[in-house]
Amino acid sequence: MRNGVSYKLNVKETGKNTSCIIKHDKFKLDLFHSGKDPTSANRVRVSNGILDIEMLPSKGFSLGQAWIKGRPLFWEAPADLPDTETIDLWSDEVCINGTPAPGFTFLKTLTGGVEMYGLNNWGMPVIKRGKLQPLHGETSNVPAGEIMFIADGKQSTIETSFTYRTFEGDADKPWYERGSPLFRITRKLVLRDDSTVIRLKDIIENISGQKQTPDWGYHITFKPEEGARYLVPSGHVQVRGGGQLPDDIEEWHKAVDQNVRTETGIIHRGIIKTKPSDEEETTSLLLYPDETGIALSTTSAPYFQTWFCCGGKGSKEFTFRNGESLLKKNWDGMGIEIGSGPLDHDGNIDKKVKYEPVLEPGEIREISIVISFPEGDELIYLRKKIENVIAGRK
Repeated sequence: MRNGVSYKLNVKETGKNTSCIIKHDKFKLDLFHSGKDPTSANRVRVSNGILDIEMLPSKGFSLGQAWIKGRPLFWEAPADLPDTETIDLWSDEVCINGTPAPGFTFLKTLTGGVEMYGLNNWGMPVIKRGKLQPLHGETSNVPAGEIMFIADGKQSTIETSFTYRTFEGDADKPWYERGSPLFRITRKLVLRDDSTVIRLKDIIENISGQKQTPDWGYHITFKPEEGARYLVPSGHVQVRGGGQLPDDIEEWHKAVDQNVRTETGIIHRGIIKTKPSDEEETTSLLLYPDETGIALSTTSAPYFQTWFCCGGKGSKEFTFRNGESLLKKNWDGMGIEIGSGPLDHDGNIDKKVKYEPVLEPGEIREISIVISFPEGDELIYLRKKIENVIAGRK
């Protein structure tokens, strides 16, 4: 490519690459292994001189963490990277309050800042066609084998593709290579020169030869601070699971009892667009006490929930069978969960969102996530526009 570079890297076996460090103008990519991680779990860090972003190839190319001028943006996950080469997502190795919970093995894998879920199921475990579909599906734990790194003077892109299958039979193969192919997932991270904007684009392609309905979702979890607020321009809100709305559904607070994990989910409907766009999208705002903000624009989804969690380090709520706690740290985080269907399979979605769930053979679904950092008048404008919508909630 003219005035640029293009590299293919093996992200499972770093020794097969000519180099694991690539520099081009202000862009730098570093493929490395952290000693505490499983052997096959390498990390990819890319930088444009302002932003540093760490991707997790072994976890469906999830975005693990990002830093803007050294400041971390996403939560400090309470679990370490799992070994996705050997994981059994359908097992009952995880217990909830001491009782084995088949399909909840996912809980020990929630280590990213932005994770993609599905595609036979996202949300709570469910039985479909006589088979257990685990919590949040399998996608966030399918390992990528190779990535492409493309950079010129203005932009860098990291891209990978992997196949989502039925995950049945073929016992001689790794779990993620078993069964018939259903979808091809392509994931891209784009950084531009001297920009503080993180652009993620995912493409789900139906390669099964038959109609398919991909059940996808995302968990996006930011670093919380006492008094931080997450603002969504929605016309209607309710507590996930029902019940009385808390006095302040936007604000995060530390746990009263650090030994107890506390979680609140707020479902939003009637979300208003906050800026002109040719595409249907939702823009929400995380506002910190120091008046800095993170704007998050996502493809509009039928299900949208804000999520606040705190406390729980070492608690016995989530354990392994031997009683060891899954939570090595507090489950402190705030952010959103979005998806093509309801988290609890209860029909609780916004039916006014324009969305066609079915993919014909060869058709694709594109999902974009843009994370930016408005300042000054731009931040004030976005905040006021969202707060005006919030004031009119029913």
